[in-house]
Amino acid sequence: MGSGVRFRAFGDLMRLACLYLTNIVTGFCLMALEILGGRLLQPVFGSSIDVWAAIISVFILSLSIGYVLGGRIADRSKSNLALATVIIAAGAFYCLMTWYAIRFTHSLGEDIQTARWGVLVGALVLFLPPSVLLGSVSPMLVKLVFTNAAYVGRTTGTLYAVGSLGNVLGVLITDYILLEQYELTTNLLAMGVALGLLGILHLFIRVEAGTTAVAPGVAA
Repeated sequence: MGSGVRFRAFGDLMRLACLYLTNIVTGFCLMALEILGGRLLQPVFGSSIDVWAAIISVFILSLSIGYVLGGRIADRSKSNLALATVIIAAGAFYCLMTWYAIRFTHSLGEDIQTARWGVLVGALVLFLPPSVLLGSVSPMLVKLVFTNAAYVGRTTGTLYAVGSLGNVLGVLITDYILLEQYELTTNLLAMGVALGLLGILHLFIRVEAGTTAVAPGVAA
């Protein structure tokens, strides 16, 4: 009996570690993209207040859409399979952005490039898809982390706090370290690969909603 309780406690610990790590990594990459977004748009649109107003607006809009989308997906999901798919898709956008982002902004007509609202068009096309996908992660994590109605407030609060930590790290590390040491495309590609690997991890480590994590092969 004692060993069974310890095994279950260890499983719960591993479950939370996996989900909190997911929250940190996705939060990091989301905010890092917001910082990198300024560099992506700068060659064509400059770095004025209009550029950052467009970037911030797009990311807030993306989170709003992502929360609704993620909530609907979470209601229909009983495991982390959908979460894995969403994270892998976001990683693919990060990797592809290294190829099409600069090309897209330079391909915009002069009327759009010089218009004050033009930067909003560029930000929407470039950042809306990946940030919507990452924004949808939080509601899915809440569904997977939640195990006891008595602790719903504590569980949700801790999850949001961990995600916010990832956001802060994404902003500061990207600004102070990554952009100083590595090229823009290298950062995007590295984050895309990290998200892809994280998504693949969720394919192999199955987490059922309201239960403990299941080791590879055991679920089958």
